[in-house]
Amino acid sequence: MDYTTVKRILQVFTQRNVNLNVRLALFAFFVAVASILWYLNKLTYEYTTEITFPLRVENMPRGKVLVGEPPKRITLQVKAHGYTLLRYKLGASLSPIVLDLEQAPLLPLNGSETKSYLLTNALRNSIANQLQGELQLGIVATDSLYFEFTSMMQKKVLVVPALSYSLERQHMLTGPIQLSPDSITISGPGTLIDTINFIQTKPLRLDRLSATHSAAIPISEISQVSFSHRRVNVTIPVEKFTEANLSKSVQVKNLPDTLRLILLPRSVNLKCNVLISAYSNLFEEDLVKPFVDFSNSHDGSTTKLRVQVESDPFVLRVVDIEPKYVDFIIERI
Repeated sequence: MDYTTVKRILQVFTQRNVNLNVRLALFAFFVAVASILWYLNKLTYEYTTEITFPLRVENMPRGKVLVGEPPKRITLQVKAHGYTLLRYKLGASLSPIVLDLEQAPLLPLNGSETKSYLLTNALRNSIANQLQGELQLGIVATDSLYFEFTSMMQKKVLVVPALSYSLERQHMLTGPIQLSPDSITISGPGTLIDTINFIQTKPLRLDRLSATHSAAIPISEISQVSFSHRRVNVTIPVEKFTEANLSKSVQVKNLPDTLRLILLPRSVNLKCNVLISAYSNLFEEDLVKPFVDFSNSHDGSTTKLRVQVESDPFVLRVVDIEPKYVDFIIERI
């Protein structure tokens, strides 16, 4: 067999294969179109199926609060056209079914004072009214919902700021950090409220403060607990200070009336940081008072007493005292 004959035979078989592939492709195309049309036609019919809806619980019974998490979902048997059900099955957004517990016919569970249950069939009309018009309610597949309640309790507690800060150089606080309000009323389950003695704010960091600063800080949330205030205002009073050197007489405390104490020396030198606003009064008012405590003399077993100071730490701070100890001589009156 020569080369020309072989070539002609191959051309015949190739042509036949092409025609067969074309016929198979056309057949598959028409089968697919027919299937799609059949499926679309079926979607116009009505069907019954179950869909799980999100459940939102509102309005606790008066004076009561839920213990733990309430039911989150409820399964309903609904009837609708196929294309409507297909849309929901493919992930269409479902509006939550709202359950008003204050109006719901709750029943005690096995005579319990805290545990209750709800027969969902009693909510049929309310649920049906909440469904979109294209959905018809058949039955409520979730036949019962269970809840546990406890008495509502209120308590007033302090607010503790979770605050960290730093000051610019040569600056100091001019008073305590202030919160407004410094305490709030919390409400929730009695078993939980009894364990709470204070409430913390969310963390706040402030750096290099050079002036009085105020900020609103949210209160850290606690599950099942409500607050009379959602945030508090914090004020950090800051002012610049300057250095000052003073010479002050030393006073004596806790000295019996029958004794007199002679101090050597009678005055000390103080190195202080003082607010600029208070500097002009530093030499006119007793903003700082050095003293010794005779009760620390240990019945005369020592001849030196340590010098201490009294001052308002938010106005003046003593950095150094010279001398730090003074000698004393006791005289009887």
